[in-house]
Amino acid sequence: MKQTFFFLMVFFLFVQNISAQLLLENKTGDAQFVPLISMTETQTQKSSGLIKINTGDQSIGIDYFNAPNATGKPKYKFWSFGAKAKPTEGYASVLKNGQFSPGISLSGALTQVKIFDRETTKPENNFFDWAALYFNYAINKYQLYKSDTTFKNQVYSTNFSGLGLGINYNFLVKSSFLISVKFGYARKNNYDDLTSIEIRDTKYFFDSASNTRRDVITSKTAKQGTFNEFDSYPFSFTFTRLTSDDPTTKGLSFGYSIYLDGLPTNNHKPNTTAGCILYLAKMKDGISTPSLGLNLQLNDFFDVNKVNNGLLKRLSVGLTTNFSIF
Repeated sequence: MKQTFFFLMVFFLFVQNISAQLLLENKTGDAQFVPLISMTETQTQKSSGLIKINTGDQSIGIDYFNAPNATGKPKYKFWSFGAKAKPTEGYASVLKNGQFSPGISLSGALTQVKIFDRETTKPENNFFDWAALYFNYAINKYQLYKSDTTFKNQVYSTNFSGLGLGINYNFLVKSSFLISVKFGYARKNNYDDLTSIEIRDTKYFFDSASNTRRDVITSKTAKQGTFNEFDSYPFSFTFTRLTSDDPTTKGLSFGYSIYLDGLPTNNHKPNTTAGCILYLAKMKDGISTPSLGLNLQLNDFFDVNKVNNGLLKRLSVGLTTNFSIF
């Protein structure tokens, strides 16, 4: 079975005698599917953890996986838990203005390995599947700007909390091709769609003795526009060509993932995102990890927001890499 850890950028904290299927996040930091923990009769360690950095949403986090009763069983369950944090205005605001608005996300999943696979005693067959019930909960603080109000109230902060629940089904064909379907409910907001602005406040001080004027300038990053929260029903379809998990593999192996994500709401058509991730992976310690990845993502693929600026202008490109701590 193909086994790959994949993030836009990832650092391995520890991997202890356990195999794992693909871990994949898109440029907005959402997982494309719940990964697989694969156990064999010779494995005694039943847990694994890693620390991850995603350059797409500028987050850093940790994931922990545990399969307490899985050794030697063709069908088994395992659970996972994750947490990550980020500055909601990005690291540029932290470094330039000393401005930090925290964003925290918690996630978890309960996964059943083998759902429709009837050959439970043959893990090497041409069909292998797993499904998961997952949740996530986000708590974010945002800086907003509103021009049509009194001066002292134009820049303000607001807090957002959103719960997500869903189902994810995955099946692996001929140990190489992974097809994933995910759908559920999520409380979302339109913060990422608002216009980013930089606010500069200037105070003037004049010294008559030296005939000198001193300007003191402070800067702050915020979003301008109407901030809304809403219920949504996200779905995702992902097709992935996995790299080899043969521990004797030398050099780099090529893999790719193609995905289509949608975000329907009660009042609007789905805002869709289409993307492709191309990556080169290298085998290390029994796990195939990407050494270099290129992410191409088309935002609002069907132009639901009627921007009419051309598809290429809604294209975002990211170059990614990763390395192990040890």
